[in-house]
Amino acid sequence: MWNYVINFCLISINILNAKALWNVEDSCPLVCTCQLEHLKETAIHRFVKKHGERDPASEIEFRTTNEVFYEDEFEDSSDNNPVLRAATCILQTETDTIDLINLLPKNIEALTLIQGAQSGNKSLNFTTLQNLPNLQIAELYGSNEPSGRGKENVFNCFIDTALPNLRYLNLDRVSIKVKKELLIKHDYEEGEQMKLENPKSRPFALLQRAKKEILPYNTFLQQAETKNVPSFTNFDNLILLRVSSCEFRNVDWDVFDGLQNLHHLILERNNLSVITGFAFYGLPRLKSLSLARNNLSTIQVTDLAGLLELEYLDLSYNNFQLLSELSFPPFPSLKFANFGNNPINLVLPGTFEVMNTTVSLTLGGKNAKLTIAQNSFSGLKMLQKLILTNLDLIVLTRELLYGMPNLTELVMSGNIDQIEFDAFVDVEKLKKLVISGSHLQQLSMDAFSGLTKLQILDLSYNRLVYLPPGTFDPLKSLKELYLQKNKLMHLPQSIFSQINPKLIRLNENPWTCSCKMSEWKPMVVNRIKQRIGRHCDVSDDKDAGCDFEPVYNIKYTFDTRVTPKCNSPKKFMNWNVFHVLRKQLRCANYKPKYRKKNQKQEITEMETTQSVNEANLYMTKVEKFKKKIKYHPETQEMLSNYVKSDNAQDMPIKISLFSSMTKNDEGNDLTFMDTNFLPPFNLKLHQDEYYKKNKTNQVKGHRKQKKVSKLQSKDVSDVKILN
Repeated sequence: MWNYVINFCLISINILNAKALWNVEDSCPLVCTCQLEHLKETAIHRFVKKHGERDPASEIEFRTTNEVFYEDEFEDSSDNNPVLRAATCILQTETDTIDLINLLPKNIEALTLIQGAQSGNKSLNFTTLQNLPNLQIAELYGSNEPSGRGKENVFNCFIDTALPNLRYLNLDRVSIKVKKELLIKHDYEEGEQMKLENPKSRPFALLQRAKKEILPYNTFLQQAETKNVPSFTNFDNLILLRVSSCEFRNVDWDVFDGLQNLHHLILERNNLSVITGFAFYGLPRLKSLSLARNNLSTIQVTDLAGLLELEYLDLSYNNFQLLSELSFPPFPSLKFANFGNNPINLVLPGTFEVMNTTVSLTLGGKNAKLTIAQNSFSGLKMLQKLILTNLDLIVLTRELLYGMPNLTELVMSGNIDQIEFDAFVDVEKLKKLVISGSHLQQLSMDAFSGLTKLQILDLSYNRLVYLPPGTFDPLKSLKELYLQKNKLMHLPQSIFSQINPKLIRLNENPWTCSCKMSEWKPMVVNRIKQRIGRHCDVSDDKDAGCDFEPVYNIKYTFDTRVTPKCNSPKKFMNWNVFHVLRKQLRCANYKPKYRKKNQKQEITEMETTQSVNEANLYMTKVEKFKKKIKYHPETQEMLSNYVKSDNAQDMPIKISLFSSMTKNDEGNDLTFMDTNFLPPFNLKLHQDEYYKKNKTNQVKGHRKQKKVSKLQSKDVSDVKILN
């Protein structure tokens, strides 16, 4: 009852708060949805999370969904996650954008415009958005249809004025247009110093520009319109800018000049092919930059110069083929660098010397084999995670991994035929090593020497045929070992004797079943790994936007689907290995350890056994009492109130014992007795209770069982209660 009252009060308070934030006179157009949203619940905020990558979640820390959070943990939540007045509108065929903006409440703080399917061409001028003085978030989405890039269904966006109060701007699948009056650029003379508004806020540079050919003014405007490069100058408070799928093909230095507060810049899917030198020099506080999914083929030192506070760099899905020491300028704050899915053929030594603070690095792609020269990773002293895709190596040597003393996670795939004995000597802090799908064929006995802190080793999806004895002996901290999908037929005896893992995967190998597998433990081999994490619950105000660290717990679950199968002998093909060892081969050394029963389950089984035994004994007594009734008519009336049916459930627990002088009766001198006052029966008739593992208990149990059978065969007068 009180729960309903409390919920009703909370709902009422939320409604009153909503009315306080929204004026009663405010109205929302029919094609729009107006509501209150936390900043971290808005669609654009997901890009802040994605491009502001954080450290990986801990496997030890775990929070349940009903964990209590105290108010002191949310003291600053009002500043970091304010409540905004948001409106989401669908632009239909008959919708006029100017009229729509004028109908919206003037206190709107977040506006999302989505072009409907087959709605025709739509246009929006930024001067129209000036009618919303409190606007902080603007998201414009063009048509998602293939024809949207044609002439019939286009969302044209004219950046004809700056919006100084705007903090988040997202332009997706729109055609960016620029007024001719905004195309006039200021050209600096050769050797002239660039005037800075605040010289202390960013590094100083002397820009050298080559002399340009003097063109007629009309020709200059035509070329500028062809480039269609907008300018975001004077968007002073802009924090995040995303321009995606807008054919934004050229990036000049003056496009983003003056955006002192910009932290996140995303220029994805724009067919961008060239970056002009010092293009991002006017962004001194930029934290994350994404140029993914473009057509960039070359990169030079001057292209990314001046980004001294950059922490996240994404250049994935481009056409880079070579990385050298002339590719990147110094990045004193860079933590995450992603060059994945590029056809990089060669990485030269000294390439990453300027990234001495980088924590995570991704290289390689599916379209080209990745070749890395020796000492290419020197200088990455803080690197913790390295991912190398489609790596082409004959032998993995020590020189390849030199220069990364703090590396804890290494993931490699591609073509690696062999691993040298001292390959991992310089990365002794490794906790996770994945060499999967690499066509690996040979391992030396000392391949993992020195990896005493390694917890996860994945050698799956390779071509391993043989493992030397003692291969895993140095791995004292190993928790998980993956050897599935190889060509292993035998394993040396005692190969797992020096390690104590929680999980070993051996399935999908052509095993030859024999008693040499007796040391395999089903409770370790038949396990899978599960992650149990905290899920996002937006219904809870305290979880608004789900801005908590991703924490999860690791659980190892027994699953027979990953049981290894026999490939030979043929009569055991596709049979469960452990079934063959136990039932077919009957190996003497095979002593599996099964899961222990839960304490509750054991108690339930004991209670069930006891109740069944009592019921059986009671039915035996009832049958004997019925026989006595035949020979004692004088007790018929006395027992008629108690013996009513043959069902034990209908029989009250009362018996009649009496003396009789008839020849067919046995001498009984007892009178009426109530068995409810008798001590509880301890008589157990289950065979499992008498036959134990040791021989002594077997003999005792056998004798006890004989004694019980004799008691059951006697008359009622000889039945005794065993304490």
